[in-house]
Amino acid sequence: MDYPIRDMKEIDAKALGILTDADGNFSIAIKGYIHSLSEEELLSEMTDQLDVRNSVRNALLRKAQKTVLAGLKKGRLRLSEEELEVFDLNILIWFADKVLKGEHQAYLAK
Repeated sequence: MDYPIRDMKEIDAKALGILTDADGNFSIAIKGYIHSLSEEELLSEMTDQLDVRNSVRNALLRKAQKTVLAGLKKGRLRLSEEELEVFDLNILIWFADKVLKGEHQAYLAK
């Protein structure tokens, strides 16, 4: 696999070194927090990020990082339903960026 990924043709979880369960789900660990994602949503987000200009993508990533850090600091259980939806979406955005850059292996939950 060549990183950074610029083309999503023939990319799947297996090619990325991500082991999924029978339902196509996997987990990531961030500062002791475990989050589940599906292969489908990850690949869709990666495709979406590649379709956006770099400057816009970088701005979205900075916002996602701030939201993830704030959510981790506050604690997922103390987030409202709306905050939780935003937190979950931003985890996906952040992790998809890590995968596109090839920096995702360290975050995969064992």
